Amino acid sequence: MEFLKKHFEKILLSIVLLGLAGAAAFMPIKVSSEREKMDARKEELLGAKAKRYELVNLSTNEKVLRRFQIDYDVKLSGPHNLFNPVKWQKRPDGSFLKIQAGTEVGAGALQVSKIDPLHMTVTFDDVRGEVGGNIRYQVSVTRETDRPVTKRPGFAAVGGTNNLFALREIKGPAQAPEELVLVMAGDKEPITISKANPHKRIIAYSADLKYEPENLTWKNLRIKGELSFGGETYNIVAIDKDEVVLSAKSNRKKTTVKYSAAR
Repeated sequence: MEFLKKHFEKILLSIVLLGLAGAAAFMPIKVSSEREKMDARKEELLGAKAKRYELVNLSTNEKVLRRFQIDYDVKLSGPHNLFNPVKWQKRPDGSFLKIQAGTEVGAGALQVSKIDPLHMTVTFDDVRGEVGGNIRYQVSVTRETDRPVTKRPGFAAVGGTNNLFALREIKGPAQAPEELVLVMAGDKEPITISKANPHKRIIAYSADLKYEPENLTWKNLRIKGELSFGGETYNIVAIDKDEVVLSAKSNRKKTTVKYSAAR
């Protein structure tokens, strides 16, 4: 015991030094072991084959998206009557007409079934002989706007005037002129005619109309014509090649009815 008391510190120091020597000797072995483990793990991770990524089935989601991309035409008008109540109108013959919502009645329901041009034709008829030393020429005017349509003759010498035309000059022999140059009453520009080539131009139009709510039709209507339907009387104030203009007698309200030749 006396030996231990005298050499305790030396013995303890020796033990510590032996421990440190052992630890120092063990460290390379431990490091080598850990390095082997790391290499093995690295080989395991890098050498393994990666699993193929499986795509998620989104077909049901795509169907829902396609449904939202479709434009749906919500019809709030047409033959159904959920939002479109209808009314019935009695025709003059006692039958009834179903008026759908949005269907026009009155002037708005009037239709133009046909529009025809009305012409004025000017013809050189003949040489009528001399009067007072001047040779007169017969020219006839036919206006399809007249009722009845009549061929109206007029006579004039060169420089003469009548209620139909003024004869300005002739071209060719006086007894057999090739052409006549004249100005029609109400016109400013002269026209040229011959026996072979009369002058013809559109001066107005006539129209055929129909009103289906009362099963009414009108033929060959002209400007200033009058027609009654839908409890109102209308005057025709204008007819053009593609429209008819009406004026209501009660309030002078004008309605333009367009014409489509394909109708």
